[in-house]
Amino acid sequence: RNGGDGTFTDMALIAGVGYSGDGRMEASMGADFGDYDNDGWLDLVVPNFQREPTSVYRNEGDGMFAYESSRSGIGRGSLAFVGWSTAFFDYDNDGFLDVFIANGHTLDNIELFDASATYPQRNQLFANRHDGTFQDVSDQVGPGMATSKVSRGAAFGDYDQDGDIDIFVVHSKKAADLLRNEGGHRAGHWLHVRVVGVTSNRDGIGARVEIQADGLKQIREIKAGSGLYGQNDLRATFGLGGKTQIDLLQVRWPSGVVDRIHNLPADQMVVVMEGEGRVVESQSEGGD
Repeated sequence: RNGGDGTFTDMALIAGVGYSGDGRMEASMGADFGDYDNDGWLDLVVPNFQREPTSVYRNEGDGMFAYESSRSGIGRGSLAFVGWSTAFFDYDNDGFLDVFIANGHTLDNIELFDASATYPQRNQLFANRHDGTFQDVSDQVGPGMATSKVSRGAAFGDYDQDGDIDIFVVHSKKAADLLRNEGGHRAGHWLHVRVVGVTSNRDGIGARVEIQADGLKQIREIKAGSGLYGQNDLRATFGLGGKTQIDLLQVRWPSGVVDRIHNLPADQMVVVMEGEGRVVESQSEGGD
């Protein structure tokens, strides 16, 4: 917890995120925060070692987290893998955050003494089912997710500017993979938000971006450093499903300044400058 005076206090044990659900220490790698249930509070996902379920902690809004690995479905689905980098992101633009995990064992000869394990492993994509649970759809989203490699880091961003999030994955002793998302912009509408700090830092690190669209509320935080060995696109990306207009876009800056913009059409990128309270630039981004 940030004390506001340059110091921090370790609250993991008290908050319920220091151990697994049964109180065990685990071999964790990457981690990411994101509001997967759209309740306005950032939840936490942490991949772990083989036979240790990926930890999913749901923020209860009172400084405490509930251990949701089993209920979410991600825990059981990750037991056979060694997880590294991870991220919450909306791969199908339906307005709910999904989970990607980069997998690969640490031992290149693991098959010699553990017949159930392999050194190269497939990565995993868990689709949000809108009810607090996730479904492993890794074998349903194309050849990019079908290969088995020794993955480590991953970074996320819309490199082809078509409105959905692509993935760049790095591997041990293999060339990196660029996984282009071919379906997100077709499945749902979207909004990219780039923030430019004035009093706050230029990239708006620490800013919280919130949108409301026909009853759907979502939040993102602008972060430096992502998952493990990576840096994601600094733009906040929102999937909107069938909604074509954003009723409210709000940016709360580290300085305390709050900018609010109303009635924005979907399927574009907007640039918001701190304290201006308006869209500095509006740029439609196409692609199919």
